[in-house]
Amino acid sequence: MYTILVVDDTLFNRKLMLEVLETKIDNARYLQAEDGIEALEIVKTNEVDLVILDLMMPNKNGYEVLKELKNNPLYSDIPIIVNSSVTDMDSIKQTLEMGAVDYFTKPLTPEQMEVIIPLKVNNTLKYHEQNRQLKMVSRNINNEMKMAGAFQKALMSMYEDKLYPGLDLYVYFKACEHLSGDFFELVETGGTRWFIIADIKGHGAAAAMMSFMVRKMFNNIIRQESQPKDVLEKINKAYNELKIDTELVFFSAFIGKIQGNKLTYSNAGHPHPALLSLDINKGRRLDCNGHFIGFMNDTTYTEETVVLENEDCILLHTDGLYQGKQTPSVNLNRALANMIYSYSKNPSVKDLTCTVYGEYIMPDEELQDDITIVALKYKNK
Repeated sequence: MYTILVVDDTLFNRKLMLEVLETKIDNARYLQAEDGIEALEIVKTNEVDLVILDLMMPNKNGYEVLKELKNNPLYSDIPIIVNSSVTDMDSIKQTLEMGAVDYFTKPLTPEQMEVIIPLKVNNTLKYHEQNRQLKMVSRNINNEMKMAGAFQKALMSMYEDKLYPGLDLYVYFKACEHLSGDFFELVETGGTRWFIIADIKGHGAAAAMMSFMVRKMFNNIIRQESQPKDVLEKINKAYNELKIDTELVFFSAFIGKIQGNKLTYSNAGHPHPALLSLDINKGRRLDCNGHFIGFMNDTTYTEETVVLENEDCILLHTDGLYQGKQTPSVNLNRALANMIYSYSKNPSVKDLTCTVYGEYIMPDEELQDDITIVALKYKNK
């Protein structure tokens, strides 16, 4: 049932409005107020769906009531129709600019009372109800997105407390929305440690769903293939064969395999990771190029192998790192040199990710893209 509040300091005007509406509006109850102070009290203690408001009243006039309601987020969505004897265009313009949905002038004509007012009131009530339902749906979706985002963040942060013999690992993850297209996965199988970092184009629910699907592909394929380049080729083929009505997007991925002290890796359009060492002369980028996943069905990839020394660190990241406000002023070669030097002085994987983040992103900056930074340190002692 709708609740309509009629606000007017003249009893006759209130009764006239009620007579107009009661015979034309179904499923409604009516409340009355004779001034602005009483009107605001009624709004605060009742769930009001529509206010029909006079302007010229004692104690608190209609302009003040309109301003207070529209400036209060608790009541700003309540539609307000002004019904006043004030007929100058400046007053009409002012109230409409303040948020009133309509304006009727007194005295009401027979046509207004019979047709126009009931019709507009009914339409306003329906619009208000639809708007309220949409906000409820939006609120529910937003809550679900927050929950899904918290779950995704938990997946990314689960590596923080997990111990891997011979490895130190830290994952820094920050989504620009509730859900992200970034993901990192580390899997131990058959004495080999496989890892992947990937960046699905875009962000939000669609990208997050795609990231979970690619994660599943990776987990399945590494049990069938022995080389990173073959895993990328299989993922690319499976991805291209998906039957999805919408256009598929490309995405980048970097896959590595650590077996003993050897790292074998392959790259599908992903930003080049860095290999950091306690010996600053041995730090370098892990260069290896390849097309994005989804670019072509029969794409082939190359791979490289490097021998890891004690406390060598593989530093990976997604390209969201390059979307920060500080990025244009960052020289990539100098940034790499800074990382190499910093790590040689402080080989903490957690501190390293924070240092890299601060190199590109300003404090409290609103992110333009999801960011994942992974520091994976090899230890043979």
